[in-house]
Amino acid sequence: MNFIIREYKNEDLDFIVGKHWDIYSTEYGYVKRSFYDYVKKTLEDFLVVTKFEREKIWIAEAEGKPIGAIALIIPDSDKPWEGQLRWFIVEKEYRKYGIGRALMDKLLEFAEKCEYKHIFLWTASNLGRALSFYNHQGFYETDRFLETEWCDEPIYEIKLEKDI
Repeated sequence: MNFIIREYKNEDLDFIVGKHWDIYSTEYGYVKRSFYDYVKKTLEDFLVVTKFEREKIWIAEAEGKPIGAIALIIPDSDKPWEGQLRWFIVEKEYRKYGIGRALMDKLLEFAEKCEYKHIFLWTASNLGRALSFYNHQGFYETDRFLETEWCDEPIYEIKLEKDI
């Protein structure tokens, strides 16, 4: 499988938001519109304020079309050494080709270059493969809370962290 990883372009917004909706609604039961609205708003808000010096979005692309994404953002200006991993997706038919690992490697390489000391992310209890992937990448659970806004069935939002 040939693919490249490139930096975000403005036309990638619809891919990231739309693909989150497609993947999470069909694979994980996130059928409530509030999830789509949340992804769109958080991404749009980020794009308004970022200057991309220490924050980036990367897109995995195959045959000229986006197939995955990952981002590293600074969630709290009081902690410039702490980054948050956001909007990490790989289209189902492109999984198991190392695309997720390549995106994660790109993010971690950038984080080290920018002298981040700590990265965290939020994921969900019903994303078993993602939880396993993050565990293999050295992330560990530090918090969880019940989430009822996005699915018909309650799930737990899980905070994972990693020291760099």
